[in-house]
Parts: sequence; structure tokens; C-alpha cells
Amino acid sequence: MGFRQLNITLKVRLISNFFQEIVSTAFLPFIALYLTDMVNPVFSGIFLSSLVILSLPITLLGGYLIEVFPQKKMILTYQLIMSISLLFIAFSLMNGTPHILLFCIGYSIFSIIWGLQYPATDTLIMNAITPEVENYVYKFDYWLTNVAIASGAFLGGMLYTSNKSLLLLSAAMIFFLIFLSLWKWIKPDNQLSTNTKRNHSFKAIFQSYGSVLSDKRYLILTLSFSLTMMAELSTSSYVSVRLKETFDSVRLFAFHIDGIKMFSLLTIVSTLVVVTCTPIIIKYLSSLGDKWLLISGLFLYVIGYSNVIYLNHFTLLILFMIVATVGEILYSPIFDEKKYKLTPEKKRGTYSSINNIGYNLSELLARLSIALGALLTPLSMALFVFIILSIGSILMYASIYSQRSHNQHAKTQ
Repeated sequence: MGFRQLNITLKVRLISNFFQEIVSTAFLPFIALYLTDMVNPVFSGIFLSSLVILSLPITLLGGYLIEVFPQKKMILTYQLIMSISLLFIAFSLMNGTPHILLFCIGYSIFSIIWGLQYPATDTLIMNAITPEVENYVYKFDYWLTNVAIASGAFLGGMLYTSNKSLLLLSAAMIFFLIFLSLWKWIKPDNQLSTNTKRNHSFKAIFQSYGSVLSDKRYLILTLSFSLTMMAELSTSSYVSVRLKETFDSVRLFAFHIDGIKMFSLLTIVSTLVVVTCTPIIIKYLSSLGDKWLLISGLFLYVIGYSNVIYLNHFTLLILFMIVATVGEILYSPIFDEKKYKLTPEKKRGTYSSINNIGYNLSELLARLSIALGALLTPLSMALFVFIILSIGSILMYASIYSQRSHNQHAKTQ
């Protein structure tokens, strides 16, 4: 199996996701810094926190809309609006004098549509997958996404101080080119036109989530994802703060590495391991079976991040970050593939929305770790994370390999 054997929808979606991930990674992590430079940290925190809270109902709405309206039209609409909103943000930073109101309006629109489009793009990929390619697609997409993240982080770091508006203008152009590619190559779906005549009330939206909220196995799978993902997100919250305060600086060749640089180095190491090792692991370990790979991956992931949480030694931090990343390489594509199999074909939009809310829960847990870290010692935090990750791993294995889960899924098809 290779990229050439995929259908045109998957090819276009994977390629467009790759470029979209590059440009979004290049500017989204720096939005807080943009706002802090323009106003102050307090305003930045309040504004961005409000958008995070708003993203929860927006995600639910996005999952509902993609099931009752033609998918291609919805995706094209989202893509075009995001392109225009990025232009607003870029224009707000031109001429040396930032226009805070224009920036906030543009980013608010982008953030809202970003939340709406996630279930749409996820559903589009799932609808285009066939049984022969599903294993390859999720492994290849995992690798491709990490290459994009590495490229985007480098691009954003280079252009943040030199030319913010050029970065955002480039992002707007790429988003518009993605719009054109989707318009040209994505085939219209067979969504029934009668769906658009339905009563689109709040009651109807909540009722559309009835099946997923009654699917206990999928909810457990989503919860397991939230608990395990919390460790990775905590690296950019609790771990970064802890290293800044407690890491003893070291010198590596001609480079002086303090706590902040150590955090950046861990991120770089993790990304490089994914980019370089994923093809090797797929080639040589796939024959061992998904169940063994999932168990091994979760074990390494738990051990790796539990140690990264509290260690301060340069070599050990690098070593256990590599262990955690190898574990992620082993389990993550399997989780994505099994999640796809447990998603009923006619409810992919609402199921994807619930999964995205699981990611939001991971973010909240990661932010909570900062406050909790002020009360607990690093070793206690490591024990706390170990327990959380162990529970998440057990729930993930149970939800994926429960026979009842597969039987339930089969009945919903």
C-alpha cells in the first residue's frame, strides 16, 4: 500500500491538511504573544480563555451541521471564511501600528470557524477511507502531521520577530489555495436535500447527539484519549514552567541551555523522533499485531512522560522524552484507526465533535496541572500523572478491544 493507491479525495485532503497544519502551527502558538505585545498579558489571557470556552458549543454545532447539510459546500464555506479572516489579521499588523479591534475580530472569526470545520474535515476523511487503506492512512497521516508541525514551528519562529504580517498573508494565501483544491477535486457528497428542511432548533441539535451520548464504549474511548493526551499537553504547560524555575543550566558544545531552551529542545527531540522513526516502526513492527503494539506503546508513553514530569537531568530528560515519543508512535495510529471503526457511518460528524471535546478536556487538565504543581512536589506530580495515564491506558485498551464494543458498532451500521 502506498500514497498512489489512495483515492483522489484522500490524496487532496491529506495534502491540504499538511499545508494547513504548517501554516496554523506557524502562527497559532504565537497569538498570545501578539496580543500581549499589542495590549497586555491580562487582556490576552481573558480574550483567549473566552474563545476556548466558546469553542465547546461551537464544536457541537459543527458536528450537527456536517450531518444535515452537504459536506462539500460546508467545507468550502469554512475554508473561504478562514482565508478572509486571516487577511483581516494580517492587515491589522501592517504599517507598524497594530489595530487591536481588527485583529480580535479577525481572530475570533477564524477561531469560531476553526472549531466548526474540525468535524467536517474529520468526517470527509472517514467517508473516503476504504477497509484496504485505513491502516495505512492513519499511520501516514500521523507522520505527515508531525512533519508539518516541525516545519510550521520553524517557520513561525523565523518570521515572528521579523515579519508577522508576511507570515499571516502567506497563511491566508495557502488557506485560499486549499479552498481552490478542495473545490476542484473533492467530489460532492450524496447528502439528502431534505435535510436542509429540518427544524434546526437547539432541541434538534441536542437530539442529534443522543446516539453518541448513549454509546458508552465510544465515550470511554474519548475519556481515555483525554486522560492520555493530558501528558503531552502538560509538557507545554506544567513542564515548561517547572523547567524555567528549577532546571540547572548546562552547556552543550557552544550552546548554553537554560530551562526554557531545555523545554524547546524536548519539543524538537520529540518531533525529530516522530519524523525519522515512524517509517521504520511501521515497516518493521507492524507485523507484530495492533494489540501488542498498543500495549507496548501505552506502556512506554506512561513511563516516558511520568519521568519527564519531574526530572531535571539533561540526559535523562532527553532519554525519557524519546521513550514517550516512541510509545506515542506505537499507539496513536492504532487509536485513530480503531476510533474510526467504532464510529457509525451516519453519525461521523457528531462523533467527531465529541472526540474534539475530549481534546478540549485534555487542555483543561493540562492547565490544571500548573495550579496543582504549585501545591505538589515534582515527584508527587509525577505520581499523579502516572496514575492518570495508567487509568487512561486501561480505558483505551478496554474500549478498543471489548467485543461488546465491536458488536454494538456493527448494529449501528
